[in-house]
Amino acid sequence: MNGPDLTPAERATAQLRGLYERFGYSKYQLGQFEEYSLYLKFKRFLNGGRILSFTDLDGRLLALKPDVTLSIAKNARLTDGAEKVYYIENVYRESKSAGTMQEISQMGLEYLGGPAGYAQAEVLSLAERTLAAIGPEYVLSVSHMGFLTGLFEALGLEDALARRVTDAISMKSAHGVTEAAREAGVGRVGLDLLGELTGLAGGFADTVKRARRLCLNVGMTQALDQLEETVRAADLEDGVRLDFTLQGDLEYYDGIIMAGYLAGLPRAVLSGGRYDGLMKKLGKDACAVGFALYLDDLKRLPRDRADLDADTLVLAEDDDVAGLLACVRALTEQGERVRVERTKPEHLRFGRVVRYCEGRLDEC
Repeated sequence: MNGPDLTPAERATAQLRGLYERFGYSKYQLGQFEEYSLYLKFKRFLNGGRILSFTDLDGRLLALKPDVTLSIAKNARLTDGAEKVYYIENVYRESKSAGTMQEISQMGLEYLGGPAGYAQAEVLSLAERTLAAIGPEYVLSVSHMGFLTGLFEALGLEDALARRVTDAISMKSAHGVTEAAREAGVGRVGLDLLGELTGLAGGFADTVKRARRLCLNVGMTQALDQLEETVRAADLEDGVRLDFTLQGDLEYYDGIIMAGYLAGLPRAVLSGGRYDGLMKKLGKDACAVGFALYLDDLKRLPRDRADLDADTLVLAEDDDVAGLLACVRALTEQGERVRVERTKPEHLRFGRVVRYCEGRLDEC
């Protein structure tokens, strides 16, 4: 299949496989089925929904896998160092809007058992580079579960009520947050803090400053410290958005969480985070962090982007190969698809056309 004939998902997987392997991730191949009991036990981790199950010929109750991370975490041995894997798999989940089961294509990676600080920074960096590989217009949002759990501890919220508040926060429902908190007996100061949390989002540096003014205990402060350290280590202070309405399940997620968005698509195409809590429930005391990219959503990219043969056409003569190649590499590292020609091909489509001259690129 020629390059121009590849779908956005095919182009992304081809490019990202190389990126992940350069960082030491190995391809992980899962079976199509898993024991139904595993998914039943960790249904909250799967965000509910029905699971497609059947009885095997030997009498075992099996399920078409609704999740990849859970299977990888369950099978991780971690007896000889960390495990770093990536996958390209289909999962099967209930579509609540359509009332049917749907097959969903995913690509993702998991870093299990590594140094916690480094693992978080590397995975965050790769999440950003994953979005950049698909298109130049994207947003990567981050948060930290420790900030929310610290706040709940300070307010004395028990698990069930904390989950209700978390759900309301994730829906950006100030009314829902207030109602759930009032039922839990939260006082006026706590209600005001939770209300502010639903609007606590924006540029990373400014939002961290706003969040620090809300800290009530060491747990909240440490969560912000760790988040700042991770983002700074990944060199993404100007490349991520901090959004405290971004939440995961309190029982499983306990560190950084992230969501990625592409221009032209209405919902997140990438999601992930640190899930040491899940590992502990599986009997493994280890750091674990990863993310998934939803490949099917790439089919919904605006047609003008999906139909381009390359994002940038570079017009150049063959007299400064080293300089030209350096410029092309810089563009590809920003996630652009680049083609070099002497003249513009009439039968191909490009997002922009630039000319290389004396070490720089000028718009045509």
